[in-house]
Amino acid sequence: PFARGYSTATQVAEKYTPLRKHATLFSPARVDELLHPEFLAMLQSLDAADLMGTDPAAVIKGWVTEEAAEIYSFPLLTEKACDMLCDEVEHFQTTGLPARRPNSMNNYGIILNEIGLKEALSVLQSSIAPVARALFPVEGQSLDDHHSFVVSYKPSEDKGLDMHTDDSDCTLNVCLGKEFEAAGLTFCGNAGAPEHRLQSIQYSHARGRALLHLGRRRHGADDITEGHRLNLIMWNYNAELRRDPKFRARPFFVEKSRPDPVCVSFTHDRD
Repeated sequence: PFARGYSTATQVAEKYTPLRKHATLFSPARVDELLHPEFLAMLQSLDAADLMGTDPAAVIKGWVTEEAAEIYSFPLLTEKACDMLCDEVEHFQTTGLPARRPNSMNNYGIILNEIGLKEALSVLQSSIAPVARALFPVEGQSLDDHHSFVVSYKPSEDKGLDMHTDDSDCTLNVCLGKEFEAAGLTFCGNAGAPEHRLQSIQYSHARGRALLHLGRRRHGADDITEGHRLNLIMWNYNAELRRDPKFRARPFFVEKSRPDPVCVSFTHDRD
């Protein structure tokens, strides 16, 4: 039994500490070792822009790929970092320690914050914060908390994920591998917008490459047909934004046309 005064998550993290495989992952001071050289160069460019008074939004657009309106990708993690994260997740699952589902939708994966990785992942959040702020000046203005987890897709387990929005202000989604076929990510519009059920893009994951998008952007994981895909997901929160009454009273507009079938959710749509 867990001692009174300690959460299950705290106890799990404590019990897992001596069992960790990759110390680098758990060290806030070593997060830079996990980051792709191109991403580090991007951060240096943003720092220089700040010193020179240059518009960071103009600078960042030269480094990221705009996959569709308000959906951006960029290299974030090295191959070695992806290997270590996959290995650590699979190792944790052999320990018999309890693990909660990542969220209400995914049945497989683990909450990384609950195995002792929150401090290091908070440093990762600080690293992506200037990128989020440049791309999403409102939602990304101040990222001060996160829910970080790994999701797992296999043909014999969770094959995909129904169309949905995230409980986040900005979402970071990084493919860790492994080898897989299909398993893309389909995006539609923003929740409440007239085009929220119109398809905008079908994105193909690349190992170590991050996607950054608004949490209210409608999206779904396409079915995997072969292999195993693991993704690091970070739901980023802006506390000041969430205290704003306007945040809780966003308007919902009438759809301007019939929805695209791929954007319809049998789980989340009222109709």
